Amino acid sequence: MAKAKKSANTIISTQDQFLEFVSSLPAANSNKGKTKVKATVMDIPSLNPSSFRNLDEDIFLSGANIELNLKGDVGPYSAALLSRRFKRTGFAGRNISLAIPASVSSEDRAKLIDRIGQCAKSESVETVKSLVEKGATVSMEDAKTFGLIDQVIDLSKRRGSKTTTAVAASDDTSVSENQTATS
Repeated sequence: MAKAKKSANTIISTQDQFLEFVSSLPAANSNKGKTKVKATVMDIPSLNPSSFRNLDEDIFLSGANIELNLKGDVGPYSAALLSRRFKRTGFAGRNISLAIPASVSSEDRAKLIDRIGQCAKSESVETVKSLVEKGATVSMEDAKTFGLIDQVIDLSKRRGSKTTTAVAASDDTSVSENQTATS
């Protein structure tokens, strides 16, 4: 039997779920980087910015191929998880709010601003940092322009249409054309 690639899909909506996700990564490295780990990131209400350094090391050492999908509108804590080492996907019509809550200390605020800036393209870092300082909201399309995400999926634009496929399958003209062409 051939070995199948394992793919895990985790939902992350709290700091504890993110920590659990990171701790499960070393087990995912059984195929030396060939393991694809998928996670769906929801809006995370809070995250401890001082843990980013250790988490980054654990993620790097796992060697896993990580894909993060943003579900719905998300805030600054979810944006802080969008490392450029991951494949990051968002959906059209959704937004990333970069407004950091007023209750966050100035030290944690600076760490969070710096972290979100690290997730952007090098030419967009200062722009993204200024947007975070202003508490702006950016669309997924703008987030792709800044390099916060890699791909925007528009669910209203489907490939192919089920109705045209069904009409072509029920149309008898293709059978009669084939018969006349072979005669």
